This record gives sequence, structure tokens and C-alpha cells, in this order.
Amino acid sequence: MIPLRAQVVAILLAVLLLLLTLDLVRRKKLKEEYSVFWILLSALLVIFASWSDLLIGVTRLVGAYSANSIVFFFGFVFLVLVLLHISVVLSGSAEASKDMAQKIALLDAEIEELKRNRSDLTS
Repeated sequence: MIPLRAQVVAILLAVLLLLLTLDLVRRKKLKEEYSVFWILLSALLVIFASWSDLLIGVTRLVGAYSANSIVFFFGFVFLVLVLLHISVVLSGSAEASKDMAQKIALLDAEIEELKRNRSDLTS
């Protein structure tokens, strides 16, 4: 059984994470599409913190010795998934930046050519 004080602290932290996520979305510091991860995580944390028998059941199902190890394991898996997602988004942004830089270079070259053609016509 998980001590009541630990449950209360875990629930409070999960609710604070949820409120922080919602506030970041409200202030446009976090996009809605990314907030889904954090809202789901907060909900799962509240569920596991308030229903300790579920956490113990998952611990037994996985075959772990301690509920703490399961919490850390799933936390680690979640962070790896977040890092993978960030890497995918960053890769897409880098590709888009490269494409944009190439288009700007082409437009600059076109403008320079138009300026040269215009100066040739006026001379």
C-alpha cells in the first residue's frame, strides 16, 4: 500500500502539471498539439496516484518488484517518446528552413537579374 501522504503529494503534483500545461497553452507558450502529451500524462498520474491498487496491479503484471520502479520506467519511456517527437519536429523545421533559404536565394538572384535588365534598358 502506498502511504496517504505520498498519494496526496503525487496527486497535487499531477494537478499542478495539468494546470501548468493549460496555462502555457493559454499564454501561447505551448501549442495545443504538444499539450496533448502533457495532459494525458497528468491524467495518468492522477489516476495512478489516486488508485494505488491499479499501480500495484500494473507492477505485478509487468513482473517488477516495486511500484517505484514501474513509475520510473514509464517516466523514462515517456521522456524517450517526447525526445523522439521533438527530434521529428526539429528535423521537419530544419528541412523547412533549408527550403526557405533556397527559395530566398533564388528570389534574390531573380531580383538582381531584373535590376540588371532594367539598368540595361535605361542606358
